[in-house]
Amino acid sequence: MRSSLFLAAAATLLASSVSAHPGHDDAASVCLTTPTDPSCSTFTFPNATLSAAIGDICKTSSFLPGCSLNTACAADASLPATQCAPLTILATLCTATDDTAVTTAVCSKTYGVFCAANSLIPSCKTQVAFPGLPSGKAVAGAVYSICQEMAAMTDCKICPAPDATGYSSCDQVKAWKGLCLDMPDMKQCPSYNDMCKATPFAPFCTAAYVAPSTPTTSSAPAPSPSGDHSGHGSGNSASSASSVMASGAMTLLSVALAGALAL
Repeated sequence: MRSSLFLAAAATLLASSVSAHPGHDDAASVCLTTPTDPSCSTFTFPNATLSAAIGDICKTSSFLPGCSLNTACAADASLPATQCAPLTILATLCTATDDTAVTTAVCSKTYGVFCAANSLIPSCKTQVAFPGLPSGKAVAGAVYSICQEMAAMTDCKICPAPDATGYSSCDQVKAWKGLCLDMPDMKQCPSYNDMCKATPFAPFCTAAYVAPSTPTTSSAPAPSPSGDHSGHGSGNSASSASSVMASGAMTLLSVALAGALAL
């Protein structure tokens, strides 16, 4: 009789311990699909969710300025968090209206859902698109226009003429940067000059900038020990905490079973 009571109490302890600490994935799934849920007012994105969306766009459309931003941030961890937060990179890709033909497939299922206008997720309002960075189509047009007029410029070798979609399969921002730094007074460069005046992001605006020879990360910047650019580390912390609690509960159950068998 005492053995049965002992086992029942242990089972109850295990169930209550696990149910009291639901996994972070449950909270994430709510806010990633229904960002108007009240719980989303304190939600922070799992870094992997944002990195996956960025990767899905950039693996087929690496010529987009947001992908150039992602590459620059991945290569140099010392760059400002303001520009390199994964949500900022995704926002840069998904809010460029001229580029929707190549981004909608991903953005309509990710950023367009969890950062919709009525979203309660705080970082959607604070980590916005890179200010002044044009769409990929606008950059391609500017580069092509410059090189039609000044074909001998060195950076005209970077990009071919845009294809039927309006893009060049190249690092369009690199070409734009080089051309407008060489001749900043060209009529195609006011947007570049304004962007760099407002946000002097070194990889895009500084002629002498050289990225580290060895990339510091393989994708969007990873969370730092003291808290990442958008609170992304909290998802892993919550998951780890739940695992620890579940492990502890299993240990208690094992002890209970041993005690029961000894009676």
